[in-house]
Amino acid sequence: MSTQPLSLRSYLALFKHEAWSIALFSMVTNVLMLAPTLYLLQLYDRVLLSRSEMTLLAVTLITLFLFMVMAFSDWVRSLVAIKAGVCFDKLLTSRLFSLGLTRQAAQGTQQAMQDLTFIRHFITGNGLFAFFDVPWTLLYIAVLFILSPILGALAIALCMVQFGLALWNQHSTAQPLADSAEARQHGLQFLDSKLRNIETLHVLGMLPQLRQRWLAIQDRWHALDAKTNDVQSRNQQVNKFARYTMQSGMLGMAALLAVKGDISIGAMIASNVLIARALQPFDVIVGTWKQFIQAKASAGNIDQLLATGTDHDDITQLVTPNEAIKGRLSLVQVAVKSHHGTPLLKPLNLEIEPGEILGVLGPSGSGKTTLLRCLANTCDQREGEILVDGIALSRLPANLYASAIGYLPQETALLEGSIAENIARFTQPEPEKVIQAAQAAGIHEAILRLPKGYDTRLNAEAPVLSGGQRQLVGLARAIYQQPAILLLDEPNAHLDDQGEASLITALLLLKNQGKSIVLVSHRPHILNITDKLLVLDQGNMLWHGPREQVLAEINHARQSPASKVAQEPAQYLFMGTLPRQGR
Repeated sequence: MSTQPLSLRSYLALFKHEAWSIALFSMVTNVLMLAPTLYLLQLYDRVLLSRSEMTLLAVTLITLFLFMVMAFSDWVRSLVAIKAGVCFDKLLTSRLFSLGLTRQAAQGTQQAMQDLTFIRHFITGNGLFAFFDVPWTLLYIAVLFILSPILGALAIALCMVQFGLALWNQHSTAQPLADSAEARQHGLQFLDSKLRNIETLHVLGMLPQLRQRWLAIQDRWHALDAKTNDVQSRNQQVNKFARYTMQSGMLGMAALLAVKGDISIGAMIASNVLIARALQPFDVIVGTWKQFIQAKASAGNIDQLLATGTDHDDITQLVTPNEAIKGRLSLVQVAVKSHHGTPLLKPLNLEIEPGEILGVLGPSGSGKTTLLRCLANTCDQREGEILVDGIALSRLPANLYASAIGYLPQETALLEGSIAENIARFTQPEPEKVIQAAQAAGIHEAILRLPKGYDTRLNAEAPVLSGGQRQLVGLARAIYQQPAILLLDEPNAHLDDQGEASLITALLLLKNQGKSIVLVSHRPHILNITDKLLVLDQGNMLWHGPREQVLAEINHARQSPASKVAQEPAQYLFMGTLPRQGR
C-alpha cells in the first residue's frame, strides 16, 4: 500500500456526492428563479388583458408553489453544505490535531484548527453557492435572448463588465489581504512567545520594552487592515454603482424596445429581474472574496501540514502491538545537522543492549541531548538509521515505540490534568503503579503534602509545583509502566541524596528486568551504576566502552599535557567529579 500522506484534495474528493447534490439543488433553485419573471409576464400579458380574477388566482397559486419549492431547494442545499462542512471538520480534526503536535509542525495545532475553521465557514457560506450559481447566468441570458436578441446581447456585455470588475477586485485586494494576514499572524506569534515566558519578563523588567514592540506590531497590523478594508469598501461601492447602473441601463433599453413595440411591458419588467439575477453571483463573489482568499490560504497551510505526516494506517507494519519491544538499540551512522547545516552530531555507531545502562557525558553543546532526541524519535534532521530489535525505527508504528520508551527531557512539560493523569500518560491511572513511579522519582512525599494529593490539578496559569518538582513528576511519568527503553536527560539534577538513592534503586531494578537505559548526568554517584560510558565533544565521540575502561582513558587524558582535555580544562569541568578508576 502507498505510504504517501493524503492531501487536502484527497479529503475533499470524499465529498463529491455532496458536491453533486449541491449542484443539483442549485440547478433547481436557479431554474425556479425564473418564476418571478414568468409571473410578471403572465400578469402583464395574460391577466391584465383578460381581466380574469380566476386566471390571476391560478397564476398566483402556481407561482407561490414554485416559490415554496425554490425555498425548499435552497434550504436543502444549505443543509447539505452545513452537514458536509461538519463531516469535513470531523474527518480532519483528529489528523490535524496529531500532526499539529508533531515535531514537524511549526505552527502547531491551534493554527491548524483555525485554518480548518476558515475552510468550513467558506464551505457553508454564500461564497461557495455563488460559484455554483455563476454557470446559471447563461440561463437568464438565454431567456433574455428569447425576449429580445438585443437584450440578450446587452446582458452578455454587462456580465462581461461584471466579470472584469470581479477580476479587478481580486487583483487589487490580493496584496493588501496577504499583508494584513501576515501582520496579524506575526502579532499572534509575538504575543504567544512572550506569554510562555511571562515570569522571566516580569523579573527582568522587560515588559515596557516589549510593550512598545507589541504596540508597533499592532499599529502596523491596524494600518494594513484599515488599508485592506478601504480597498474592499471602495471595490464594493464601485461594484454596487456598476450593478445599479447596468440594471437601470437594461431597464432603459427594455423600455425603448417596449416603446417601439418590439417587446411587451411585461417583458420590459421581466428583463430587469433577469439581469439582476444574472449579475447577483458576481456581486456575491466580490463581497465574499476576502473569505475565499482566507480559505484558500488556509487550504495551503493544511496541505503543507498534511504533507509532513505519514498515514501510518496504510503502512505495512513489520511489528504488531502484540509483539513486545525488547529494547536492543543499534545506531548506524547516525548524524544530525541543524537547519543551517551545522553538524550537531557527527556519524555515530553504537550498540545498546537490554539490561545495560549507558551514561552519556560531554560539555555543553556536545550533542548529548541531540543523541537522546534521536533515540526518542523527535529529531527531524537525523541521518543514518536507528534499529530497534533489528528493525528500522522508521518502520515501527509510532504508537508502539512511544509505549515502549520512557523519556525525560531537560525541560519537562506537564499537561493540564491531575498529577496522577500526567504520571500515567493520560491513560486510566493505576494507583499502585502511579505511586511506585512517584516513589522511584522521589516525588511521592511532596505530592502527599498537596491538599488533593495525586488528584491535584496542574494548570500552567496557576502552577502548584516548583520547577524541580515538575521535573520529578516528569521522571515518574518516564518510568511509569516500566518501559523497555528509558531515556533520561539529567534525571537527578534536582534530587537530594535520598531522592538520588531512590532513583538509583529504581534504575537498578529496571536494569535487572532487562531494560535499556540511556542517561545523561554529571553527578558521580549515579554514573557508578552505568555499564558503559559515552563521551561526546562537539558532536564527536571521544570515548566509548565499558565504564572502567573509559574512566581510565579519561584519567589518562587528564594527566597527559598533550591531550585536549589537559589543554582546555575549562571545557571539560564535567569530568572533574567523575570517579577515578579504582575508587
